[in-house]
Order: sequence, then structure tokens, then C-alpha cells
Amino acid sequence: MKPTILTLFLFSLACTAFSQQSDFIILKKKNNRTVKTYAEGSFLSARMNNGFDVHGYITAIRNDSIYLRQQETRMFGTEFGSKLDTFVYAVAFDYHQIIRYHIKDGDLYGRPTGFAVLSVPGLMVIGGVGFLILETVNTLYRKESFSDNNRLLTMGIAAGVAAAGYFWGKANTNKENKKNKLNVVYVKAGSILK
Repeated sequence: MKPTILTLFLFSLACTAFSQQSDFIILKKKNNRTVKTYAEGSFLSARMNNGFDVHGYITAIRNDSIYLRQQETRMFGTEFGSKLDTFVYAVAFDYHQIIRYHIKDGDLYGRPTGFAVLSVPGLMVIGGVGFLILETVNTLYRKESFSDNNRLLTMGIAAGVAAAGYFWGKANTNKENKKNKLNVVYVKAGSILK
């Protein structure tokens, strides 16, 4: 029994010793400074040329292709209510299809997190437009003048808040869609040793 276990152990060591290394990708600035390196086991968050975002851990990089493991957690309905379930699936794509790498540190999926960052522009638009509609309906219902009690001033402020929220949201969208000015260097696994 002991020789069989020892043989299996040595065989498994030999298999791992001769396994092929994964290639890796280096992102560099124009001054040739390395910004980030992606290898097997790294977390990749990027936008593809077809508009989809990919977020997941790299399982392998071979022959100009990135193999990614993504997971998604959702609530699903069952006969007895709902339950939380996680799907794990693999995706493979050519690294040339990536148009933007989300490389900001400290962000989840390459975007800022938190209630304030994600929802303030939308809340500003909803609040400003909602106030304008409500104030207009109340003024017409009461048959009052729009020039009474500084009503035009408050409506102007509400319109300004809505416009500021709209342009803030547009600026965030344009910043997210802006292409990285980085050089992508693909490095083959055995090329460094030569």
C-alpha cells in the first residue's frame, strides 16, 4: 500500500512540475510604466467592444485568449418561496476585444461603490423635476400666480438642481465610456526565459 501511495504522490509532483505556465498581460502607460499585470488568478474587470462588461477571475491566458470564471448571485423563486443561488460560469474571449480595463483600486467591478456615488445624480433629477411638476399642479389648482411668494425663484432652483443632476450623470457616463490610453502587452509564457 505504501509504495502505491508513494508512486501516486511522486507522479502528481511530476505532473505539476511539468505543467505549462499561463501567459500574462501587462498594461503600460505611454512612458512605459507598468500600471497593472493580469495573470492566472487575477481579477479582471473590463468592457468589451460589444458593450458588455466582464468581471471575474482569470483561470488561464493562452493563445491570445482570456479564460474567465464569472459568478452571479440572485434570488430565485421556488415552490416554497425564494432562495439565494449562485451561478458560476466560464467565459473565453480574445484579449483584443477589450476596449476598456477598469483598473481603479478600491472599487468593486471597476466602479465607485456606495449609495451616494451611484444614486445622487438620479435623485437630483427626480427631485428637481418632481418639485417642478408638483409646484405647477398646486399653483394651477389653487388658481394662484406664478410670481407670488418667490415661486419662480424656487422653481428656478429646482430646475437648476435637476439640470445639475442630469449633467453630473452624463459626465459620469462619459468618464466610464472613455477609452484607456494604455498599451496592452501580451507576454507568452516561455518568452521570458529565452
